[in-house]
Amino acid sequence: MKRILSVILSLAILLSASVICFGAVTYNPTEAYTVSADTPTCEEAILACGGDLENTQRVYFQLPAEDPEHPEYDWTNYYNSTDLGLNYCQVCVFWWYGTGSEWPDGTTAKWVGYRAKLVDAENRIYEAVLPASGVPNIVWNNGVNGGTDKSAEIFRYAHQLKDSNVEGAEVGDYDTLPEGSPDPDSMDGCIQISRIRDDLSELPIGDVRSSDWYVYYGDGCYGNYPTNSPSYRGKHASCVNPEHDHSADTYMIGDADTDRDISVLDATVIQRFISEIAVYSCDEQAADVDGNGLDITDATLIQRYLSDMDVPYPIGEFVEKGKLV
Repeated sequence: MKRILSVILSLAILLSASVICFGAVTYNPTEAYTVSADTPTCEEAILACGGDLENTQRVYFQLPAEDPEHPEYDWTNYYNSTDLGLNYCQVCVFWWYGTGSEWPDGTTAKWVGYRAKLVDAENRIYEAVLPASGVPNIVWNNGVNGGTDKSAEIFRYAHQLKDSNVEGAEVGDYDTLPEGSPDPDSMDGCIQISRIRDDLSELPIGDVRSSDWYVYYGDGCYGNYPTNSPSYRGKHASCVNPEHDHSADTYMIGDADTDRDISVLDATVIQRFISEIAVYSCDEQAADVDGNGLDITDATLIQRYLSDMDVPYPIGEFVEKGKLV
């Protein structure tokens, strides 16, 4: 009887070494799977593997928009859809090295990795918390394990981005980050944007896309420059998200000629307008930078702004039409 109990105890210890529990969530890192509610989050994986959440970076991803002409390339499908409907899916992140890539029993983390958090449903933005160091690259994916059999139905539902660096970007690393990443040692505060599907890979996932990195400003806005850069002109003015069109319901402070940019021409337009030289049209509300009525001071403020001098007004920011600065 003692021998039987000993065998049972040994089996229990062996099984406990390969299963990690997060309260009600049980995760076997050696078993291949497609994402489910039991799949750990990035934070849970870091903690389970001996890391902490103090030394982390937060990176973002925008789920590619659906393509009516090519529904077979949509990231969302019935394998990974959430209770928000088929416009969203449970996006995952996988990394090969660093905390979370190898579990306490020495087994390698399994594909598809860990669940990212949907932080902005309207703009399809997901956030992943990663170790700040020791993780050279990550792979965003749609949480579907397509396997290696290309004839299997599930294979065509699996999508991912190519592996991408999260150890920081220097000047010249990415055309989309001409000044590098805000943190030179990580991609903290940056967002990865998928390009149009451009290739098929021999990897065990059918749809593999290239991508670009940008600085994430929030509310679905992202751009090329860190917020402390002289080239940063405000969240909306610096936004390069092609889905955002502010022209219908907003105006840009200082944009006298309404070309959605701040330039010396705006100062010239104001000068000519107040001199009653009606050569250019002028948006008087946008041109009134200080909110004190349109005068030469507004042109001077724009010139100071363009010279990177301190200006106590949010030139370049978008404001709802009809609302004063």
